[in-house]
Order: sequence, then C-alpha cells, then structure tokens
Amino acid sequence: MRRLFAVLMMIVVVASFGFLGCGSSKATAEKDAIASELQAAREKLDALSNENSQLKQQLSRLEQENRNLTAKTAQLETLLDEERSKFRTATETVPPPPPKEIITSFDIEYQTALTLFKQRKYSEAIKKLENLINSGIREDLADNCHYWIGESYFGMKDYQSAISSFEKVFNYKISEKKDDAAIMIANSYWEMGNKKEAIKEYKKFLDKFPASPYVKRAKARISE
Repeated sequence: MRRLFAVLMMIVVVASFGFLGCGSSKATAEKDAIASELQAAREKLDALSNENSQLKQQLSRLEQENRNLTAKTAQLETLLDEERSKFRTATETVPPPPPKEIITSFDIEYQTALTLFKQRKYSEAIKKLENLINSGIREDLADNCHYWIGESYFGMKDYQSAISSFEKVFNYKISEKKDDAAIMIANSYWEMGNKKEAIKEYKKFLDKFPASPYVKRAKARISE
C-alpha cells in the first residue's frame, strides 16, 4: 500500500513539472512575438524617417531650381525690354517699307486669260474671262474682262458679239478701256462692211476721246 502511494506521488510530481514547463514555453513564445513586432515597428519607423529625409532634400532642390528660374526669367524680361526699346527706336528713325502688292487668284487667272488671248486661243480666253466676271472679280478688272472678251470675239470674226462685249465696258463709271472699246466698236462695224455705222461710231469716238492715241486712225477711216 505504501509502495502504491509512493508511485502515485511520483506521477503527480512529474505531471506538475510537465505543466509548469508548458506554461513557461507559452510565455516565451508570446514574448518573442512581441519582440518581433517591436523590431518590425522600429524598421518601419526608420524607413519612414529616411523617406522623410529624402523628401526634404528633394523639396530643397526644387526650391533652389525655382529661385534659379525666377532669376532667369527676370534676366530674359530685361533683355526683351532692351530689344523692344531698340526696335521702337529703329522704327521711329527708319520709315516702314511700302506694302507689298497683294496678288490674288483673280489676278493670276486674269493674266492667264490674257496669255491665252495672245496665243490666239480665243475660245479658252473667253471662257476664262467669263468665269472671272461670274466669280465676282473686282471692278477695276471686270471692265477689262469685258474688253478682252470683245477682242477675242473680234479675233474670231464674230463682230456682233464683239460689239456687245465692248459696249459693256461703258457700264462702269471708271474704266481705262473706254476709248479702246469705242474705237473697237467702230472697227467691228467697219469689218462687218457697215461703213455708214462705222463712220458714225468713229465720229462719236472723236467727240468723246479727242486726246486718245487712236484719233489719227479714226480720222483716217472717216476720210476713206
């Protein structure tokens, strides 16, 4: 009986030591976990501190660059003011050049039509000149277009159409082609064989344009 009691006591003692050992191991594990978290927190804090330091350095560089740009801008503005002052002085002392003549597409087309007329391509010239009139060419060229249409018809021996075109020149208050058109109307009647009407137009021409370079020709026709 005593022997059995002694065995039971030994079992209890061993179990107690085992229980105490398990408790000690758990406490150690918890302590290690806390230490690990503290270490991670320290590392994170160090990283944030380094990042903050780098950002401060970057901000300092940007502020310096901004100061440099401000100084450069002020320098450029000073140079620009000096150049403006020089330009004003130059424009005040030197008269501006005369404005260049503006050449429009109408001018180009008009010259092309005259080239066709000189090449005796009368139909093409008439078509191009009529297109210019229908497109709204300015008046100082419109009267010329009618005149050269008349010249083209005259070259084609279509004298009646030529007279109709020449007469349209007189619809313009100002035209440098009026004496040309008047003499060509008379010439057209002459070529048609209607000398009576031609002489009438030559006399009308002499009354309206006594200083024209075509006066001698008109007088010669009248005297024939």
